[in-house]
Amino acid sequence: MKKSFVIAWLILFFCLPGYSQVWKRNRIEIYLGIPITHYFGDIGGSSDPNSMLGLKDISFRAMRPGISGGLGYRFSERFYAQGNLTLGLFGNTDKGSRNEARNYAFSTLGTEVAAVAQFYIIPESDQNYFYSIMQVRGGLRKINKPFSLYLFAGGGGYFFRVKPLNDLVDSDRFDDSKHSAIVVPFGLGFKYQILSRMLVGAELGGRYVLSDYIDGFSPEPSKYNDFYYVLNFKIYYRLPSNKILRKPQWTF
Repeated sequence: MKKSFVIAWLILFFCLPGYSQVWKRNRIEIYLGIPITHYFGDIGGSSDPNSMLGLKDISFRAMRPGISGGLGYRFSERFYAQGNLTLGLFGNTDKGSRNEARNYAFSTLGTEVAAVAQFYIIPESDQNYFYSIMQVRGGLRKINKPFSLYLFAGGGGYFFRVKPLNDLVDSDRFDDSKHSAIVVPFGLGFKYQILSRMLVGAELGGRYVLSDYIDGFSPEPSKYNDFYYVLNFKIYYRLPSNKILRKPQWTF
């Protein structure tokens, strides 16, 4: 019995890699995500003028939750294209900042629509990670490492509505005339496969905004547009394809 099992395992191990380009059966994937955004702009920030390239401006009060979803298509072993829709909040206050006496605060509800290209530094394997024939002892056994790492960049639009708070409500410096901007997303992400068609992952990316008004305020001497980071926790599902694998190529 043990000898038969060893022979079957060896056949499986050497023959399954012979399937040509298994990824073509899994080109399309959808995802849902829980993003956490962090705004960097003209309201809030550190009390220290030396912000250490923005590191001191990082604070929990500038973080806000959201929800996201999207659709990805795999063109090759290392390249994906993905469309994203993200609904989220921004907000911050001058409390505890170097402009505390100004007492401005805001809350912004926005929607980001973007398309990005993903390049995989560590590509996803062409082989399946899970084999039902291995369900002999201990459940499913993983043969490959189900981890991948990628860079992404793209472009899109951000559509928003700003609500002034505190002393910004009555300030003539509040500008509510801007409701859209171009954004340039970029960053790094990873995936980890937990089931044959299901993966989890996370992305950390920046958004360069071609506007200085997502907080409704742009001071006269301002030289920089607004910017925000997004840490997005995702769960993916791969849609099955009707394509049939080519016959296995024996590799022994």
